Amino acid sequence: MSAGCGAPLLGGALCHGPWLAGAASFAVTPGALWLLGWVLERRRPRPRQEFLAVTLGDPLLAVALALGVARLHGTLPGGAAGPPFGLLFALGCLGFGLLQWRTELREGYFTREQALAPTKVWHQLVVYPVLGYWLWTAVLGAFLAHGGGFADLTETVLMVLGVLVWVATNVYDRANPKLGHPPYDWRRLRPRRGPWAAASTTLRAYLRVHPEHRQPEPQAARSAQQTVKVP
Repeated sequence: MSAGCGAPLLGGALCHGPWLAGAASFAVTPGALWLLGWVLERRRPRPRQEFLAVTLGDPLLAVALALGVARLHGTLPGGAAGPPFGLLFALGCLGFGLLQWRTELREGYFTREQALAPTKVWHQLVVYPVLGYWLWTAVLGAFLAHGGGFADLTETVLMVLGVLVWVATNVYDRANPKLGHPPYDWRRLRPRRGPWAAASTTLRAYLRVHPEHRQPEPQAARSAQQTVKVP
């Protein structure tokens, strides 16, 4: 694609070829998530402690996006994959992110302090709409594009596989929760100091692996658990 490709707003990342498109996608996620985790959350992101969708799925989305841009051969998709529909899909992704945010909080998947961590805010308010727009325009546009050459077919297959693996990593993460986002204190611009209570699904999963960070139970609760009633 050329600089004059005409894609509005976020489409600029799709106008300068597959390498820039893939790099932009990687910068949004996982790049920015890792940077926010390091600078604001004072933690070094470790693959074993992160969601698989971030460490594996998001880089594969960047590859899929780059392949989609390459598959379009410098043409801006129109019709259902055109920029207007891409913007609508981006707004839908933002709405989904807000709904997911609320649902996870109400169901106790994250605590309020986790839900307001910088990496979580970035993921829900930036990653969803930005990646939604790019993937709709480039991936759907490439999938619908004409061309039956071997190179085009190979790019399309790899692109679709990347998206499917990303979906699979998200399914896996729901069945295997990890900390994801630490309880955060915005007044001090750092995670709340431990020990932490097992107050959410993700915190319980983390504390099972790292019991040294668990908040001690009150003495009364421990005594009640240790009491044996004899009939």
